[in-house]
Amino acid sequence: MQSEGPTVSPAFRIAAVAVLAAVTTVFTLLIQVPSPARGYFNLGDVAIAFTAYTFGPLTALISGGIGTALADLIGSYVQWAPITLVTHGLEGLVIALIFRLRPSNPIVVILAGIAGVAVMVGGYLAGGILLTGIGPALAEAPGNVVQSAAGVIVGIPLSIAVTRAYPPVRRFGW
Repeated sequence: MQSEGPTVSPAFRIAAVAVLAAVTTVFTLLIQVPSPARGYFNLGDVAIAFTAYTFGPLTALISGGIGTALADLIGSYVQWAPITLVTHGLEGLVIALIFRLRPSNPIVVILAGIAGVAVMVGGYLAGGILLTGIGPALAEAPGNVVQSAAGVIVGIPLSIAVTRAYPPVRRFGW
């Protein structure tokens, strides 16, 4: 939902997307807990969910995909960057699109998060099968569920707090 007030320039919105992509990269790299299967648990999904609920679909798509893919490129997961770009970008997009249907309905808020988790887990499962085979991909799935769900669980109240403190923030996204 767009708040009433002066319009925000496209340049300002692009800057907001860039800042949110950087925040997503930092959240992804800041805390990394190695997974027994192959990847690592991180907080990037917190930034993605927050962005989706606060700034909207296009902003979440771009900043979520680019931010996490940059983390893969900076880290030692370069081969995962294309899968990460698409998977986390779609995760943010889906959350935001469903949330926008009825942003004041708690059930829709939760369903949006569940759909985002499904997209993230499904994307990495498909990508993992291509890169490492079905066994390692399936072994990584439970960790991906926990990571993505934790992102939604933290991202929702963070979005609520920020939008209550500064309602015009919703105008900064697409």
